[in-house]
Amino acid sequence: MSMSVYSRFKREPSGFRALVELLESTPPSRRQKMIDVGMKEDPEYTKKAMAYVFSFQDILALADMELAEVLSKVPGKIVGFALHGLDSEIQKKCIGLMKPPGMGEAKEFLDATAGNNEINGARLKVISTARELEKRGFVKSKRIPENP
Repeated sequence: MSMSVYSRFKREPSGFRALVELLESTPPSRRQKMIDVGMKEDPEYTKKAMAYVFSFQDILALADMELAEVLSKVPGKIVGFALHGLDSEIQKKCIGLMKPPGMGEAKEFLDATAGNNEINGARLKVISTARELEKRGFVKSKRIPENP
């Protein structure tokens, strides 16, 4: 990210939201590089953006009704892959909040073999779904302000 790219986010009225969403949707290894550049360029703005970035753990910590809403909008296959490697209690809770068709699919893919790319990709999809629901007012956590 060059200086001009970062300043574009500051110029646009929706730039702060765009930066947060870009950070959320970028795989962790590349995201860290973006954060490092941002911290050199404008640490205050970068820290402010990071405060609103959803992590997968943030999604899992949502209130049950909000988490159920997010999970209902994500295909069961994606939920199954996203839950790989997590504590069995968390897996049971998430699958229990799903509606029947997705629930079965999530269980099926939870037991399927998945690589890190599939797991990370699935988690990014869950995060982007939660962010869409935040925009529409269904998820209250980490609401991005218009003018930070």
